[in-house]
Amino acid sequence: MWPVLAVIGVILLKLPISSLENTEVTLVDAIFTSISAVTLTGLTVLDTNFVWSTTGLVILLGLFQLGGLGAFAGLAALLLRIGQLTGLRESQIRRAQGLSADQDESRLGLWWIVKFMLGLQSLAFILIFVSFSLSEGQVQIAALWPSIFLAISAVNSAGFVYWGELDALTDNNLMLAIFSLFTIIGSFGLLILHNLARSYHKVLVMRLGSARNIKAYVLSLSPAALREIWRRLSLDAKIVLSSSLSLLTAGTLWVFLREYVGDGALSDRGVFDALFHSLTESSFARSSGFTTIDWSTPDTGTLLVVTGLMFVGGASGSVGGGIRLTTFGLVAHKFASVIRGDQQQAIFGRGITDHDFRIALTFLTCSLIFLMTMVLLISQVTTANLESVIFETASAFSKTGFSTGLTSELGDFGKILLAITMLVGRIGPLAVLTLLAGDPDRQQTAGTIRYPEESVVLG
Repeated sequence: MWPVLAVIGVILLKLPISSLENTEVTLVDAIFTSISAVTLTGLTVLDTNFVWSTTGLVILLGLFQLGGLGAFAGLAALLLRIGQLTGLRESQIRRAQGLSADQDESRLGLWWIVKFMLGLQSLAFILIFVSFSLSEGQVQIAALWPSIFLAISAVNSAGFVYWGELDALTDNNLMLAIFSLFTIIGSFGLLILHNLARSYHKVLVMRLGSARNIKAYVLSLSPAALREIWRRLSLDAKIVLSSSLSLLTAGTLWVFLREYVGDGALSDRGVFDALFHSLTESSFARSSGFTTIDWSTPDTGTLLVVTGLMFVGGASGSVGGGIRLTTFGLVAHKFASVIRGDQQQAIFGRGITDHDFRIALTFLTCSLIFLMTMVLLISQVTTANLESVIFETASAFSKTGFSTGLTSELGDFGKILLAITMLVGRIGPLAVLTLLAGDPDRQQTAGTIRYPEESVVLG
């Protein structure tokens, strides 16, 4: 789906009406921009404000709107088609898609997804428009178009801002909080949000019955109610929410300590303002690419930490990229279990099969091998330092969109390599998981030959 959308985008962006007068868009730049839009990455090689006409901006909006829908709906359709071609059973396909084989998610049809995303975008539009108006002290009719553009970009975690950089909003904390909120929501994915909403609704009905007033909703957020909601969540949701909170906290603390306390990029701000920007940057690193920091200025340690956050990405079935939160959670838990010497592998009171651990580990390994290969290739076509190449490549793979400025400096071959990285980062995990997701419910037949086991020396 994404390659097809990218080709259509290239054709449309090459039309004369898509760019401003006396502006030439090369084929490579059109390819890069189109792939960046449909994969929801946000990396750019052209100044969006000074290159694309209104028609071009509308085309970009359409590309990352369809790309956002494709991150879930197109994923399901493609996997079903793969299943028809390869003979995979439905349970295998659901597992490859990141769905639980024993959960009924049939309500998540295409129309439900469209309504949900349009609802989120409408809410984002209202909040962004209000924020623009409050910053100017009056209702800003001229802010309608940028509010629409930014709302769609934020909900889809596309990271595009049409007037250039986000520096113009660096002191608008309300706007940054809105972007951060929708970035986090987008990184959870529709499945997790749907499961969270259903769990909350069940607890609300169970505890309050037919009461539907403000007091009732406040009581539904009591500690006991929250514990009950948590208990009813699926294992996927628990792993995603706990991993997301841990990474968000770790990223916030590192950016604050290194870039504020350590006289870095945030040292010119007040303590609370620096802490707030550390939080928003940590959330943006997960998928959206919105940023108010010049990433060519932080030290190597911060670049490596943010690279790690980008590499993990969001949840399965979300607009986020990376290796996914569930993969990170499973591998991290496996590591902790080995250190503790646990006999049974369990997370939140649920056992995890070795089959799922093997898939997570293989997925992680494939992603690392691909990422290192692209870093090696891109490092051969640029004179930039290695940490910038790693940062930029990880940003493209995880569809985050953070940049040290390297992307716009690359030649055509380097841009093509980054474009391939963005595309593989979006469809690669799908292909790997589909091929590796065997059916654990299938009866295993005993082999005719059983080889003797022998230990090897490790370490």
